[in-house]
Amino acid sequence: MSRTNILFYINGKRYCLAQVEPERSLIRFLRDDLHLTGSKLSCGEGGCGACTIMVSKYDRDQQKVIHYAANACLMPLCLLDGVSITTVEGLGSTETKLHPIQERIAKVHGTQCGFCTPGFVMSMYALLRNSPQPTPEEIEIAFSGNLCRCTGYRPILEGCKTFCNKGNCCSKVELDEVNKELDKDIVSTELYDSSEFTTYDPSQELIFPPELLILGKEPPSSFTISGSKVTWISPTSLDELILAMQHCPDSKLVAGHLEIGINTKYRGISNCVLISTTNVKELNDIIEMTDGISVGAAVSIARLKQELETVIKRLPEHMTRIFNGFVEIFKRFGSCQIRNVASLAGNIVTARSTSDLCTMLVGAKCQLIIKSSKGSERRITIDDTFFTSDGKSSLKSDEILTTIIIPFSKENEYMYSYKQSHRRDTSFAIVNAGLRVALERSGADSWKVKDCILAYGGMGPKILIAKQTSLALIGREWKSDIIEDSIASIGQDLPLAYSATGGAVEYRKALAASFFFKFFMKVQSDLKKEMSLIDDSAMSDICYRPTKSIQIFEKVNPDQPSHDDLRRPIVHLAGLQQTTGEAQYCLDIPEYKNELHASILQSERAHAIIKSINYNDAINLPGVHGYISAGDVPGSNRYGQLMPEEDIFSTEKVTSHGQMIGLIVAESKEIADAAVRLIKIEYEDLPTILTIKDAIKAESFFLKPVHLAGGNVEEGFANSDHIIEDELYIGGQEHFYMENQTVIVVPRAEAMELEIAATTQSLRETQFAVAKALGIPSNRITCHIKRLGGGFGGKKNRIATLSAAVAVAARKLRRPIRLLVDRHVDMAIKGSRAPYLAKYKVGFNNDGKLKALQIKMYSNSGYSMDLSPVIMNFSMIRLFGSYEVENFDYTGITCKTNINSATAFRGYGTPQAVLITEKIMTEVANRCGISQRQVRESCLHGEGYVSSFNQQLEDCQIRNVWSELIQRSDYENRKLQVEAFNKNNRFKKRGIAIVPCSHGVGYTGITFLDQAGALIQVYTDGSLLLSHGGVELGQGLHTKLIQICTHVLGIPKEKIHLIESNSAIIPNATQTANSSATDLYGAATKDACEKLNERLTPIRAKMPNATWEELISAAYFDRVNLSVAGYFADPTECLFDFETKTGMAIKYYTYGAAVSEVEIDTLTGEHQNLRTDIVMDVGRSLNPAIDIGQVEGAFVQGLGLYTLEQQYHTPEGIPLMNGPENYKIPAVSDIPREFRVALLRNSKNKKAIYSSKGIGEPPISLASSIFLALQDAVMACRLEKNLSGSFKFDSPATPESIRMACADSIIEKIKNTCQEEGEKAWGIRC
Repeated sequence: MSRTNILFYINGKRYCLAQVEPERSLIRFLRDDLHLTGSKLSCGEGGCGACTIMVSKYDRDQQKVIHYAANACLMPLCLLDGVSITTVEGLGSTETKLHPIQERIAKVHGTQCGFCTPGFVMSMYALLRNSPQPTPEEIEIAFSGNLCRCTGYRPILEGCKTFCNKGNCCSKVELDEVNKELDKDIVSTELYDSSEFTTYDPSQELIFPPELLILGKEPPSSFTISGSKVTWISPTSLDELILAMQHCPDSKLVAGHLEIGINTKYRGISNCVLISTTNVKELNDIIEMTDGISVGAAVSIARLKQELETVIKRLPEHMTRIFNGFVEIFKRFGSCQIRNVASLAGNIVTARSTSDLCTMLVGAKCQLIIKSSKGSERRITIDDTFFTSDGKSSLKSDEILTTIIIPFSKENEYMYSYKQSHRRDTSFAIVNAGLRVALERSGADSWKVKDCILAYGGMGPKILIAKQTSLALIGREWKSDIIEDSIASIGQDLPLAYSATGGAVEYRKALAASFFFKFFMKVQSDLKKEMSLIDDSAMSDICYRPTKSIQIFEKVNPDQPSHDDLRRPIVHLAGLQQTTGEAQYCLDIPEYKNELHASILQSERAHAIIKSINYNDAINLPGVHGYISAGDVPGSNRYGQLMPEEDIFSTEKVTSHGQMIGLIVAESKEIADAAVRLIKIEYEDLPTILTIKDAIKAESFFLKPVHLAGGNVEEGFANSDHIIEDELYIGGQEHFYMENQTVIVVPRAEAMELEIAATTQSLRETQFAVAKALGIPSNRITCHIKRLGGGFGGKKNRIATLSAAVAVAARKLRRPIRLLVDRHVDMAIKGSRAPYLAKYKVGFNNDGKLKALQIKMYSNSGYSMDLSPVIMNFSMIRLFGSYEVENFDYTGITCKTNINSATAFRGYGTPQAVLITEKIMTEVANRCGISQRQVRESCLHGEGYVSSFNQQLEDCQIRNVWSELIQRSDYENRKLQVEAFNKNNRFKKRGIAIVPCSHGVGYTGITFLDQAGALIQVYTDGSLLLSHGGVELGQGLHTKLIQICTHVLGIPKEKIHLIESNSAIIPNATQTANSSATDLYGAATKDACEKLNERLTPIRAKMPNATWEELISAAYFDRVNLSVAGYFADPTECLFDFETKTGMAIKYYTYGAAVSEVEIDTLTGEHQNLRTDIVMDVGRSLNPAIDIGQVEGAFVQGLGLYTLEQQYHTPEGIPLMNGPENYKIPAVSDIPREFRVALLRNSKNKKAIYSSKGIGEPPISLASSIFLALQDAVMACRLEKNLSGSFKFDSPATPESIRMACADSIIEKIKNTCQEEGEKAWGIRC
């Protein structure tokens, strides 16, 4: 008889549950029921790794306990039967004992915001349980499914590589390799002391529960769990499974629960009965047969990969070529977490048109054994007819795919797999291919084609075979003259419509042809035929090697007291708590007793009149408490940054997709989400303006253009030897912080008081927005937050309106209300970095000296101004920010469109301005035929130069930074090496680029923000509580302020504590933004400390030898006030007027420069960032570890902006990128393989605390060096084809941009896709 309960362990504790909702995820059980909040909920679709846990179970087939990482957000509770789960809390804690992983990641400075950290810890832990001394390659593979937006990954990798065998780890570049002349007494390369690390002893790990081991060695027992909506059936034999299907014909089979989990959560697709294949013996077998390998339908990808690798080592090479093709594609399939639970059969029945595995199955002529619930069985050879459309196959509803047979290859049979994706790791294919050919001898040194299948994914609505090409090759001699015919034929076999889903039509056709070219070259190499025609660079993929790095910074003065932590690389204040999962974020705050949950009703149109809203079905859903809209707002429904220009709740009209129309409030988030899906809105569509060019045509702009000019532009152009006119498009960027926006509002019983916990960078703005919406004074509202899981500007504005909306609901219903915004909603509602279009004209002489510049910049600001006019001002003053220009004319225009409003983002208009600048400088050098270094050096700023905004430079370090970078990076020698590489490699090219950056720090035109407050409270035991108005985003603000306290007060950091940022303690707090938080709050903290010292001076005079504790005790009994308020108002006023060109625009500059080297595959557009060297002027660093972390993290985020991250909308204005599945931020494999960062020595800055400089934003623009290196590599390819002129190369430099710019004979042979009348593109870049 079937059981009705499930048994599992979590962190060694036993759980036996009978009352379970089968669709409920493990992440919800951990967080809501067990209050284990270390595992984070971020994307909810298995794409970010923040929820990673370790699964341990007894594998009956392998007869041993296995350990693997998995995503808790996609794992239903019913899959836990018989397993043991370990979460980050199960490893260790700061109160008991840290696990060595937790300790090392923290002490190597691998945490910033810390939200992703538990996921990395658990991925590493699962790897260590399988490999106690892993290789660097294994570590990077283990992290392929973990995303981090803060650190740039380098310190995380470095901390984990300390577990590698000493002889197998090369994560550090030796100092003498960098520069033998550096004085080791002045600089240091050690940010941590590895001798402090606890030794890792694998024998001390948690044991697998004996109860589960005993049960695992016994035959499994079936069970059935019936929930309120879903029934879960877990049979143990194929006969049981078939019987269950007979009884429940509408059931769905479940293996890894990946696609079903996402469908349930985000697409509202539910299944009443789920039948698990996990314990079905026949579906978990892998059997070696005479003609191949038989794979059970439930076998995981990870296990199959392991088995195939074992067979490959044992059998002759010619028998395992197909297996090799599978293994290679497995490496690029999903992430470790996904491969550990996904099955081959699940991939087949999901039937994605871009499925890597299905393409290989078709190409290899694999066989499927399919059984019917009625008892029949059929065996088919899988081909493209098995798949009927994207997501559908010819498998009937009553059929079960039981077995996949992967054949051995024959002696003269060759097969290779190919894949190109938007990002190397954890990314669906743009195009993939499984290409196979069987040959037979036709002469002593000749071969003809006996059989051929060219299978492709991503070339239509399903997996396709290039049939005419495959057939035409049969019987032909396998030699180079088939290439041209085959490429032309493939284009005819695989036509793509202009409107094809996924876009990039011409690129996809180029990839299909290029894959065949690579395949032909590889087979010829295997045959050792036509060797003179074979080019190794065409056959091979880019070789990814593990990362290594060095960090160089100034040593602390040896005379500095040991308790004074200023300028020391101390660990992030919450680093250890972040690695253990103890660090609390807004969504971790425990639920209140009578708490309700909100879900947002968003606009589904980009521009439309709201004719009616029918929410009757929603509010009648059990558990729903109400619908909240504009009519419920007691105060003002208007809000805005520069003026009240938009509604909190849209009423009569929507002007962008994703605008908030209302809230549903219910007993749970799941009920609220379900209710929102029941609301029906009737719209009347209006014309849309989506792109910058649309706005220019319609003259749809905000405010008047901002203008900045100097010299005589016309005269400059007249005196120029050359003039270039061109334009550059720079795409937008999503913040993609790891912690989604969250608001918790708690109404109090008296005086209309409210307590708000919100993920905000500005407590003041959130407090003000709520007060205005409720029509009450700000003093009734307390806003607080302990820390944020990243912000980057994205948690500055929109969170204020979300908080106001939730506050309206909480005030109306008199209940605490929590709003946890899902990732896809967060991305739709918040706004992003603005796309830019620059139209430029530049005049210059033969020596590269600039004579005249005319630049017109347009930003796509979306439906409201938000902060776009201010951001455009920043862009204007940062154009050519490192260069001397005599004659210039700049214009900035903010475009009003029907996409989500652009908002603040790290860099604040600078990344766009810098790329425009450096693109122009590159074009000038190319036109003149002089080096990139020369053209830049000739124009670099010098001390005393008067900028375009009439400000004289003081303490200008750009030339010092530049010269040190040239020396450290060995730039000239590497340039020669790049040129030599390019001569010897036809289809792989390298590029190198060098760029400077002068980032002005200061609130230009918003001087009132240049103020800050802090409060110090000292208790009689000598402990000190520090409060300030800044928010810890991961940038180390709290840590630096504590370092300042230790320096001024002369006490150890252990005496000092911070609880949270709170508007009731520090009123009117300036936002945490613009790289200014340490400048402002550090100065306020210093002021408070100095005041405290002043009060303690008389006591010290009386007690010169007293300890700190004795001093404080005496002060208390002497009635000295030990509560001290600090305040700072920056005396430097940045009040530049664009019309009169008067006033200061910049408080000071943070300088930097970078050299980056890349390698591209000209046939696919894939690239690798080989090496980046950065020299950064941070003044005198308060904490070198934190500052270097900011440099690396900002650079990698910029790398995403310039090379990876794309935003597309439908022609109707609906965003197409709404989560990690389709929006790709940099992953571990994207960072430079060598990452070298040095902080400039002997720098000073009299305008900031202790001569430091703001560092959070400036390095992001240095990633333009990657973009320009890619352009350099593409140019090397084009020059070989005598294409020496400029070419279109917009940002981001994606694989598509790179491949299509590498104009070659393959692209020439591709027939352009025609746009049919009325046909629309799949997506547009706005």
